[in-house]
Amino acid sequence: MLAAAFALTLGLMAPYSPPCHGEPLHRVDRHFVDSVDYTGYYVDVNTIQKEGNLVMADVYMVKALYNTMYCYGVVYNLNDQSYQYGYTKIYQYDTRRLTSYSEVPSMVYGYANAAMGNNMVMAEVLRFCQEYRPGKLDTSNNTDVGEMLE
Repeated sequence: MLAAAFALTLGLMAPYSPPCHGEPLHRVDRHFVDSVDYTGYYVDVNTIQKEGNLVMADVYMVKALYNTMYCYGVVYNLNDQSYQYGYTKIYQYDTRRLTSYSEVPSMVYGYANAAMGNNMVMAEVLRFCQEYRPGKLDTSNNTDVGEMLE
């Protein structure tokens, strides 16, 4: 059963496969969502997808203090109030150079109950993804519009 869910998640992540290291750059349009403890959370609005009870997007966590930017291919399951990282990319923040890439999925996390130690920021990221409309551009929260990343 767990293997079937894992395979389903990986199958859903297929459209999200980022370019491998050394491949051409791609356009990223990060929008600021929230910050906690010196970490900024952003969503690449070009990657937001909604399919049934699933919402998918590239979520960036910027830790400028450590000169590091993490990109996670996130799949939210609305029915389970959970999310999972399908892949991880790590960049050196100042150069935007890709330093690490992994397709090892994370464990499944909850986002709905702070008392259970869940990440409430990820609930805010989900809300942003659900409410974002391409035709309604709010440039007040744009960051590095048109940024090119590996």
